[in-house]
Parts: sequence; structure tokens; C-alpha cells
Amino acid sequence: MTFLQAIDDFLAYMQGVRSCSPHTIAAYKRDLLQFYGFCQSYFGRDSVAFEEIDKVAIRHFLGMMTETHYASRSAARKLAALKSFFKYCLRRKWLEKNPAYAVKSPRVPRNLPTVLSREQTKKLFRNMEIKDFVSARDAAMIELFYSCGIRLSELLNLRYRDVQFRKMLISVTGKGNKQRILPMGESSRKALERYLTYYEETFDRIRPDDPLFLSLRGKSISARNVRIRIEKHLRAVSDGAKKNSPHVLRHSFATHLLDEGADLESVRMMLGHESLSTTQVYTHVRMDRLKNTYAMAHPRADKKKKDD
Repeated sequence: MTFLQAIDDFLAYMQGVRSCSPHTIAAYKRDLLQFYGFCQSYFGRDSVAFEEIDKVAIRHFLGMMTETHYASRSAARKLAALKSFFKYCLRRKWLEKNPAYAVKSPRVPRNLPTVLSREQTKKLFRNMEIKDFVSARDAAMIELFYSCGIRLSELLNLRYRDVQFRKMLISVTGKGNKQRILPMGESSRKALERYLTYYEETFDRIRPDDPLFLSLRGKSISARNVRIRIEKHLRAVSDGAKKNSPHVLRHSFATHLLDEGADLESVRMMLGHESLSTTQVYTHVRMDRLKNTYAMAHPRADKKKKDD
């Protein structure tokens, strides 16, 4: 088994057995091939055997990324890909030990999610002027991102059959093809019904297996198109924030739920997180906002007064 054959086998496993998304598979492939290319240069030959790769080579690979100004988050992701790959090779008995096991991940700075304020959220929905298919579709997508906390990939996978209007529930297929049922608020239901009215005026009557969201050409809307549309609406309310992706609405969904007293485990389930530790980042967002409120409003806070 050559290194390149092992990469192909690993990617087939991640796609067929682990049900990873095409985006994840592409990232694994890119990272593993980059490492193999580094090894060819490091060892000075085109063909590199498994047993030649050790933790020293992997550390040199990480050092090369630092020298070429890769972000620590990118380096950490590439190391995680190598650890998963070598763990798989070890399980298949192609290796006697995992050379990446003892390699420490680069320290990644904690970047808190960008979140809309309550007033920004209200302004976002006030700005939605429904006058045609596109504006109705945009409003429905924004409602689902904010009211259900779904990912972009999950929105793209939605079919008409996934929406239960009477029960006000929506079935979402998340990472690893795992499904979860989410509650849908009255505003989301109305936004979807309004959008479907324009949908059927513009195209044919929607069928159960049809994609829920279409482009003006009648095809499934693309991820790029969704990002462009959502960013356009968010820029109008975000006061110059750098991040205006659909994920900002998912972050806002989680943070606003916690603000209103929702328990962390319920939020974890709605977000589709495997681990509670992933969801806990939103408690840090909330604490930062509380600190800012305290600093601005409390008379004993260390702040500069306007009349000083």
C-alpha cells in the first residue's frame, strides 16, 4: 500500500462510511496531498514510504507552515487531518504506530463568534420588503437561519417534504447525514408560506422531493448565491462588521436563546453539536457582552466619564 493509495482509501472511507460532506472530503484531500508534497521535498525523492514518516517530519511540516505565514488555525486543522489519516492507517495495520500522535497542535487564538444585537436583528427583519420571488425567498432563508439556527449546508439540503407546517417542525440533515427535528416559530412558518406563494407563481407547483429554495433559473440555489444574498442584508445592519455570513445568524440564534435563559444542552441539540464544549463558546460571547454592559453602565466600573 503506497501513501497515495492510502489517501484514496481513507477518503473513500470518510465519504462512504463516515458520510462526510464533499467540502470536508476536499479539505482532507488538499491537506494530505500538501503533506505528501512536503515529504517528497523533505526526503528528497518522489516516492516516500509510510515507515519513513515520523513526528520529526510532521513537526517540520508545521514549522514550514509557520514560516510561510499560515494561520495557526489552518496548521491545527492540517495536523488534525494527519492524525485522523494515520489513525485510520494504524487501524488497517499499514502502520505500527501513529507518527502524529505525540505532535502537539499549534495554539489557536479564541475568536468569539460575531453576533447581531437585538436591535440589529429587529432592523434586519424590518428592512425586509417583500415584493417578488427573490425578496420573499431571502426573507424565508433569513428566518430559518435565525429562528432555527441551521447551517448553510443544511438549508441547501432542505426539501419541501422536510417542512411540517401544521406541527411547525422542520427536519434537518446535518453533518454526517445526521437528522434532527427543529421547532419552527410562527414567523418562520408565515415567511415560508409567503415564499411558497411566490414560488408557485414563478414556477410549477412544488412537489415533496423538490428543493425548498431555488434560484431565479429554477435550479437549487447555490451556496455562493445564498452567501451573497445574506451578506447584502446583513451589511445594511451590522455597522461595518467584517463578518456578514449566514453563520452570523446561527451564532445570533444560539446567543439570544442563552440570553433568554435557555439551557446549554437544549441549545446544543438544536445546533446539532456533538459535544457540549462546542456550544460553550456562546457562553463566552454572552459573558463578554455582560462585561461590556457593566463597563458602560455601572457607576463603580473603570470607565471614562463624559464629563471628566
